[in-house]
Parts: sequence; structure tokens; C-alpha cells
Amino acid sequence: MRKRLPIALLTIFLAASIAMALAGIPLTQAQVAKIEVGIVDTLPIDPRDPYWAEAPKTEVALASQQLVYPLPTEITSKLLKVAAATDGSLIAFYLEWEDPQPDTPKAGGIDVFEDKVAIQFPVRADSLPYICMGTVEEPVSIVLWKAPDTAETLVAGSGYGLKPEEREALGLHSVPTNPIELLPPDAQVWKANATYEDGKWKVVLYRPLGSPHPLVTSLKPGMEVSVAFAVWDGSKGEIGGKKSTSAWFTLAIPSLAAPAPAEKVTETVTVTETMTQTVERVATARETVLGDWSMAALGALLAALLYTAVLAIVYFSRKGSSTS
Repeated sequence: MRKRLPIALLTIFLAASIAMALAGIPLTQAQVAKIEVGIVDTLPIDPRDPYWAEAPKTEVALASQQLVYPLPTEITSKLLKVAAATDGSLIAFYLEWEDPQPDTPKAGGIDVFEDKVAIQFPVRADSLPYICMGTVEEPVSIVLWKAPDTAETLVAGSGYGLKPEEREALGLHSVPTNPIELLPPDAQVWKANATYEDGKWKVVLYRPLGSPHPLVTSLKPGMEVSVAFAVWDGSKGEIGGKKSTSAWFTLAIPSLAAPAPAEKVTETVTVTETMTQTVERVATARETVLGDWSMAALGALLAALLYTAVLAIVYFSRKGSSTS
């Protein structure tokens, strides 16, 4: 009798799954991590601009980086709030995270590190590189903000994928000295404004749309591109690989083309057309009612199947106990 129990339960589960599918009830639902870029007339580049206080923000979970040495032992930055906006010429990112104290460079300081935040994009927007600063085949473009007000445009992963003459043509040293490289002045497209208040860093990073350099990701209206984030807490000695990182997200930049105005059409509705429209409305209403009844019937079937499953489990459990 016990052997029949799994078969009976499997049959009931399959029947319930079919009923749920017919009723339009999903068994699983995937969540897409997406950051929607808002459209504005004037780009808010001040983190204290009222726009950012009201803008919808994506909560980006941060975790200790565990793929590249040196590994952090503990992180304090575990959540980053992100919003973005464009005016059709520039694009801006608002980044907010909690930090117990602001860390900035100090003259003559030894082992004193500043707070930092970075945004990472694939150099080729249609690729998804290795999350830890790309690879030779798929490099990444990075903007790195350092407290209190420095923004640098970097590239990572391309160091050994270019010939010396190719590197020189891109404004890089012929021989790479670091896997993360500072791009030449004509590629330094990012600017920043930041403030620290109420135990939080609030940073706005902004740049022109498009791209002035082959190693800077081109951001265009109407496109979607992968994006990732990282945060360093200077007071915790976080530097290099010691940082908090996110997974890849999707950045959705809306199309800025205004829709064509609808043409005004004047129609003369005859009595026959009016009667036809009335008949169509009645038919639509009847279909809606029948559809509602069908959904109700499927729902009842689903409930009955689930109830039967519970009874079957109880019955076969007791039967198995009595036979044993």
C-alpha cells in the first residue's frame, strides 16, 4: 500500500498543475532586476535636488566580494539605493548608502582610505562579462567615485587583449601595469556631486549619452544594458578587492522620441452602425460572463483537487500504519 502513495500523490499533483495552468495561475514567477531611467527636462545633478527624494529607487543588495583576493572579512555596506534620469543629452545616477562615518583623504595620513562607489558596464553593451572586472575578451567600463568629489573613468579586463600599438592608439601605456587602467583625458566623461548627511552618502554621477572613446560604454536612448555596483568603506580598510559588490542588473534607458499625434477623424455613425456596435457589446459582455464562470469552475476544480490530495495523504498514511 505504501508504494501506491507516491503514485497517487504524483497523479494528483499533475492534475492540480494542469488545472492551475488552465486557470492562468503561474507555478513560479521570475523577478527581473531592472533599473528604469526617468525622463526629465532639466537633469538634477545635485544629490539634494527634490527630484531624487521622490524618484523611485531600486534597492541593490550588496555582499562581500569572494572571488578576487584580497577578500574582505566583513562588510558594513549591505544596501545601495539607485535611481537614474536623463534629459536626452546627459544621464545621471543617484547612489545612496548608509555609512557610520565619512572617510576622506587626510594629508600625511598612513593607511587612511577614502569611501568609494563604482558603477560597472560592459564595454560592448550586448555582452555580459565576468562580474569581477571583466575579461580579455569582454572588458568592462567603470566609473569610480572617491570621497569627497573625484570621479574617474576606468577600463578593466582589456590589458592583455590589445597589442602595444593598439593600446597607444587608445591613449593607454604600451605595456599595462595594472588590470584596471585610467583612460586618457578625452575619455574622462564622468562628473560627480556628493553630500554626506544623516549617516548616508548621497552621490550623483553623470555623463553625456553616447561615447567619445571605444573603451567607454555607449549609452543610448531606447537601449538596455547590464550594470553592476561596488562600495568601499574606507574606515574598515576596504581597498582593491576588499569591497561590497552587487550582481548584474539591467539598466533600461527609455526612447526619447515623442509619439506622433493622433489624427482627428470625423465619422458619421448611422443607425445600422449603432445597432452593430450594440450587438458587439452584448456579445463581448456574454463572453466576459462565460469567461468568469469558466475561471470560477477551474478554481473550484483546483480547490477540490487540493482537498482530495490532503484526504489521500491522510488515508494512505493511516492505511500504511495499519498494515505495518
